[in-house]
Amino acid sequence: MAAIFVASYLIGSLNSAILVTYLIKHKDIRDYGSFNAGLTNVYRCFGVFTAATTLLADLLKGVVVIFGTKLALRLEIFSGLKIDALSVCMISALFAVVGHCYPVFYKFKGGKGILVAAVCMLLTDPTVFLFELILFVLMVATTKYISIGSMAACVGYPVFTLIWQYAANAFFGGNYENIGLHVLITLPMFMICFFRHFSNIQHLWSGEEKKFYLHKKGEDE
Repeated sequence: MAAIFVASYLIGSLNSAILVTYLIKHKDIRDYGSFNAGLTNVYRCFGVFTAATTLLADLLKGVVVIFGTKLALRLEIFSGLKIDALSVCMISALFAVVGHCYPVFYKFKGGKGILVAAVCMLLTDPTVFLFELILFVLMVATTKYISIGSMAACVGYPVFTLIWQYAANAFFGGNYENIGLHVLITLPMFMICFFRHFSNIQHLWSGEEKKFYLHKKGEDE
């Protein structure tokens, strides 16, 4: 089973923002804006097309990780598996996020992991993703800060996972196994993505954080 988690980490380590901006603009995103290798920084520094391409590449990473894990499970590569498939997919997602935030290919300096985490969440537990999306949109619409929306979603992930999976089993005919393990898996993902926003917390505190507007370019979350 370790092989698929290592593969998930390596796929996550392929930082889309760095690769796309280099291929399209022949520049290193880490030299611009907030110096963060993330989607928002790409959008604010290099515009819609480059950001959209980065978005698609990040989406593809999550798709490959989760569907690759599901395929491995379907082929019974891990026939002696003692935990449920959802747990395995969530662990793969965690490794992909770790790879995105701390990529071995880029001296362990990467993005903040929100988008990759969101894609993996969508493909593993769509209902929890929907709750997270609503929270994110509400926070960004209210504050105009993507960083606040992202951090709120980080905090919400274990909370929504716990509430929804228990509620689904109790009232909606759900079949979630190992809910405690699922919540436990969400905690390191929440902590990694949240603390990757430490610079944003500093900027918010000092009043230097840039607000997000669809019609403007600037610097990153």
